[in-house]
Order: sequence, then structure tokens, then C-alpha cells
Amino acid sequence: MFGLRLVAPALVLLAASLTPAHAAPAAVAYYVDPAAGSSSNPGTAASPWRTLQEVFDSGRTFAAGDVIYLRSGNHGNPVIRGGLSSGLRTIRAEPGQTPRMRTLRFQSGATRWTVDGVVVSPQEADGSFTAGNLIQFDAGATDDVVQNSQIRAASDSSAAGWANNDWVNRSGTAVLVAGSNNQVLNNRIRNVRNGVMLERTSTAGAGATGAVVRGNSVDHFWEDAYRCKVSGCLLERNTATNSYAVVPPGTEDDPPHRDMFQSYRGDGSFTPITNVVLRGNVFISRQGTRYTKIPFQYNGKYTVQGIGAYDGPYDNWTIENNVVMVEVGLAIGLYGMDNSRIVNNTVVPAAPATDSEIRLTDQKDGNPSDNDVIRNNLAHAFNTGAATNARHSNNLTVGTDYSTYFVDYPAGNVHLKAGSPAIGFGTTTDAPATDADGRARTAPYDAGAYEY
Repeated sequence: MFGLRLVAPALVLLAASLTPAHAAPAAVAYYVDPAAGSSSNPGTAASPWRTLQEVFDSGRTFAAGDVIYLRSGNHGNPVIRGGLSSGLRTIRAEPGQTPRMRTLRFQSGATRWTVDGVVVSPQEADGSFTAGNLIQFDAGATDDVVQNSQIRAASDSSAAGWANNDWVNRSGTAVLVAGSNNQVLNNRIRNVRNGVMLERTSTAGAGATGAVVRGNSVDHFWEDAYRCKVSGCLLERNTATNSYAVVPPGTEDDPPHRDMFQSYRGDGSFTPITNVVLRGNVFISRQGTRYTKIPFQYNGKYTVQGIGAYDGPYDNWTIENNVVMVEVGLAIGLYGMDNSRIVNNTVVPAAPATDSEIRLTDQKDGNPSDNDVIRNNLAHAFNTGAATNARHSNNLTVGTDYSTYFVDYPAGNVHLKAGSPAIGFGTTTDAPATDADGRARTAPYDAGAYEY
């Protein structure tokens, strides 16, 4: 009996340490069904809630690991709320389901949410249109993700019939990011004014810093496909094509200029934009299926530009492995770019254009671009003589001999063909170890975005 009296307290303590009060709460799966749900239900698979908008409007909270499964139907205009210090919560389409919503917003303070596999399209959700933002990350919304989703103002069958003013009044920005450390991954963006906009919220440079924009496609748009106005952003392996010359009423003499990628500071009160990476993006002004009611050019000259950083100083940028095929000479235009690498890009005009160049020149106040590396680029033409202290090497001017270099230039396929002069023309110095397809480069490296 004496021994039992000694052991029993230890057993009690051990049992107490294993009670649920001391264990992490189990993750919970919830379900939302616009057709069969009710806001008064418990949110189970058998008794789901009704719409994602109602879920967040009700003030419900969620813990790390929780998953909210969405079923087919219109989920409204959900505003995601609530933060976590660690872990994450996920909102995703239930397998086999197609949840739609009119718009989606991450409110300030919303952190560690991932939205996966939804359709954000006002016309397909409820038949309406908006010229506003389809998805918005507010300033103060951080560490959130939108991925594997379809984001469009309207379906292809609807947008294909739009005239000029329909585009102006019915399409806006697909994704606007004003909070820091958010990610936009592997989304299909179509029928919009702008694609993904990384915005600044202060002259000191606060805003969408730390953003990752990867693997997205923007197709059928009429202003900018991608924009970065803050430091510390990564844009890689994105695509854009089919940029239309939509002209808002009253701007006929000076329509919005269009860019595949654009950065600008505005006036001199804004801090310089630094530490931006543009890698492995493919930008082609027109390709594949197009909408016939809207032209690619306006007044014979307003066409989409390629990669543009227009009023430096910019510092410590990496621009590598990009393919740019547009219909104006300014394919890559860098104004006041310092201490940066412009390496292994392929820059040739998209038919029917005949001019295309990499331009490295002065910022607006006249200060030159300085101390940049320009290597292994394969381009129709180079215009980099205004840069000071630049290190040029192994750049190859294509001219117009495209059939000698590329697999199928008229179709936009600028992978290198057998016997291309670009094979083995590059240097390993300052060059990326992989190409635009993610394949390892082998010495001697090739010039341009693709390794043979």
C-alpha cells in the first residue's frame, strides 16, 4: 500500500498533462453551400452555411488549420477578417465544385488566409459588372494568398462581344495589393483593365512590399498586366498576352499607355524602388484567340509596351530570363536603373512590328543609369550607351534573322532551334543557373531566355 500511495500522484499528474485543456485545438472542416445551406446551420458537410459573405458578416472566427470548403453557387462579396500569429487557414473549392463570388476582399488585419480554386467574376456570379477591384488586399492585410483561381470581369463569351465603352464600364483591376507579404500564385486572369497591381500607400514606400506574384496569366486586358510601385517584390514565371486599345471617352488625344509590366515612382517625394526581381516572365502583345471588336492599336501608334521602369532612381533590380515580344520599340525601357542585372532576356518584336530594343537610359532629372550588368541578352537591338559604368558582355543582336535563331518566331515560340547562333554564346558570369522554363543551364551558357 505504501508504494501505491507514492505512485498514484504521479499517475494523476500524467493524466492531467494529457487532457484536452492542454492540447492544441483540432482543426475543423466547415462547408458553405449557396443552394442548400443556411446561416443558422452549424457549417458541417450535412448542414452547411449558405454563403461565404454571410459567414464573415456573422463575425465567426477560425483557428489555425481550419478549412472552409465552398460549394457551387454565388458566395457574394465576402470580406475576409481575422488574424493569426502563426499557422494558416484555408478557404477552398470543395473537389468537383465551382464556387463563384462577385468580389473578394482581405480586410486590414486579415492575416494567414489562403483562398484556393475559386472563381471571382461579377458577371458570372450575379450578372452584374464593376469597374472596381475584383480582389483587394487592404493595407494591413498581410501574409495572405490567392492561388489557383479564375479572376475575370466576365466570361469569355460575354467579353468577346464588348465594344470600347463596355470595356471601360464593365472591367477593372483583377488583383490590387496594398498590404505587405501577400502572394498571388497560379491564377488565370482574363477580361480586365489591369492584372496584378502592387501599390504604394505612402511616400516612404509602405504598401505591397514583400509581395510574390508567380505563375499567373493575364489574357485580354487593356492597361497594365502587372505593376510594381514598391520595393522588395518578386514577379516570376507570369505571362501576359492580348492587350487591346481601349480608349476611355475624353482621352482620345492621349489614351492610357499600356504596359506588360510597369513601375513608376511619381514625383520626387517618393522613395526609390529597390530590390525587385522580374524573372522568367513571357509577355507577347497578341497571340492565339483574340476578340475582334477591339483593335490592338489605336490611331496607328498606341500599342502595348513591354517592361518599363520610367522614373528612377531604381536600385538593385534583377531582370533575367524574360521574353518580351511587343509592337513598339520600347520592349524593355529602364530609366534611372542603378546597380542592377539585366541578363539572359529575349527581346524581339511581335509581328507585324519591326522594331524592338533594350533601352537603358537617364532618369527624368537627367542622372544616368549607373553600374549595371547587361549580359547574355538576345535582342533585336540595344540602346544602352547612355548608362555609365555598365558592364556589357555576350549580348547578341538578332536583327531580323529570326528564322535562324528560333523554333517558330511567327507563332511566338522563341526557344532556340538547332544551329542557332545563340547556343553557347553566353557567359556564366552574373547569369542565372536556370532558364525561363526552369531548366538547368549548362556551360557554355546560351544567350537569351531559353537554354537549347
